[in-house]
Amino acid sequence: MTNAWRTRSGQRKALGNRVYTRTSNGNIRDDMTTQEVRVDQLFSELTRASNAILLESFNRTRSYAEVVDDYRKIETEFVACMGDDEFGVLETKRRIAESIFSLARRRGPSFEVCREAWNDLVRVGFTGPLMKCMHSLMYADFCAFDEQPQEGLAVLEPLRAELEGWLEQARAAQRSTMFYEEQLEHLGDLRDELEAQRRGEHNPHRVTRTEVEAYDPGPEGEEINQVYEAIWEARRAVHKAFARSRGRGFAEIADDYRRVEAEVVVRARACDAYKPLVPKVRRYIVQDAFCAACGSEQPFEVYRDAWNEVVRLGFSDFEAQCRMTRMYAESAGVNQKPEEGLAVLEPLLVDLEQGLKAKELTRKRWLKVRAKRKPPMHEKEPPPSFYREWITSMTELRDKLEAQRKGGEPST
Repeated sequence: MTNAWRTRSGQRKALGNRVYTRTSNGNIRDDMTTQEVRVDQLFSELTRASNAILLESFNRTRSYAEVVDDYRKIETEFVACMGDDEFGVLETKRRIAESIFSLARRRGPSFEVCREAWNDLVRVGFTGPLMKCMHSLMYADFCAFDEQPQEGLAVLEPLRAELEGWLEQARAAQRSTMFYEEQLEHLGDLRDELEAQRRGEHNPHRVTRTEVEAYDPGPEGEEINQVYEAIWEARRAVHKAFARSRGRGFAEIADDYRRVEAEVVVRARACDAYKPLVPKVRRYIVQDAFCAACGSEQPFEVYRDAWNEVVRLGFSDFEAQCRMTRMYAESAGVNQKPEEGLAVLEPLLVDLEQGLKAKELTRKRWLKVRAKRKPPMHEKEPPPSFYREWITSMTELRDKLEAQRKGGEPST
């Protein structure tokens, strides 16, 4: 099958495992065979089964080995269902291998377990270039966690060559190069860290398995663990409330959030360890309530009130501030209130541009330090690509709101 789009009538185009024909009147006809339809349906069923196992893997009573067994069972089942469809069989094995590798990175009891999952994934291959890039960087990061720099570097070097090749192809075809540039930037940072680790240099921002296993919380450890458990329970309750918000009135949704907050406050009165949790949970609650408002088609006054409450309590992090500012500005545009959208966008754009300049300056200093073979400077804050992406996104939205305002559209 050809992968190129043919404009003449009667010729075909492949899209994934589907084939389309352009007819003489210019319409597109789906030419999937009965077997292709069957395989497509099996992939949908495989995705649902795999997602169910993923959700169950967060159950702390389930061991890593038990979850892997679950994945292997559905792999056997769906490989058998694919029959003699070679693509279907291989794609099934690849999807399962990627899921097990992700599980091993998150819950694997040892580096050897993660390496075994990685080798199995490399053996069957990746489902696409994007997944290859993502999982390769994940494995290299895991190598840094387990202080295995040589293995991580062995994965990064061939990936760097591939990314540079894809970057050149994108430039030649005049396609966007942002993804490849960002991945190369991330790869370079991780490579520098692994090289420093190989030289025996300590990175204060890198948590290693050795440090985790040696950690002793001391006599107050049980109380600290209660705090973290409470954070997990409270956040899970908030997300459940948000999941129930579809098709419900916002007042009812807000009541759910207030009940979660009240429960945490009651706990805080009974145990001092819970008190630091209260402001955090309140931030999460008002932020999720704001998201629920934006997703439930409320009057703009409801969005405004929810937004003001988020601003009053503060954002949980800078990424949340960017995301929710965009949501509020978009709501303002939909409701013909461009001035309100611009009022929140423009100050954030200034912050983003200043942040990008600071990051670029830090990176120049980092390159000079690296050239002198000193330990690289590691950053807790977002990388420059974070600022560039949000500047591009916010600038586009600002321009739309400016055009709306200049077009004389009503603001009320």
